[in-house]
Amino acid sequence: MSAKKIILVIDDEKEMQELIKLYLSDLNVEIYSAYDGVEGVRLYKELMMKKKKPDLVVMDLNLSGSKKLKDLIYQMKGRKMDGVRTTKKIMKIDPKANIIGFTAFANFEWGKMLKRNGAKEVFGKNIGFDEFAKKVGEFLA
Repeated sequence: MSAKKIILVIDDEKEMQELIKLYLSDLNVEIYSAYDGVEGVRLYKELMMKKKKPDLVVMDLNLSGSKKLKDLIYQMKGRKMDGVRTTKKIMKIDPKANIIGFTAFANFEWGKMLKRNGAKEVFGKNIGFDEFAKKVGEFLA
């Protein structure tokens, strides 16, 4: 049996974290969770130091913990660490990091910025969890 792959999920919503864990549980993976960008970067570094570098990072864009428009705009303008800034920081630490976006903003400019800053692919949350799990399995193969 092969070693478990390691996935770091960075998403501010606890319910989303739980759903991602549920749908990826059949993939022989070990999942770590971070609920904001600062925690995500810290955990990525910590896992690397423990020789448990994530095979994949699943990144949300909105890491504000809020659904309010003013908080989203504040974050998009770079005043709070969003998924794009978190991706940049992880890519600076590890240029070979494998990051994919899983966000409600995949088809917006914000989603395109995630890809330009290092994400291998950006999926909209509207693809559903079964399809997302299939895509993650392809990335880990």
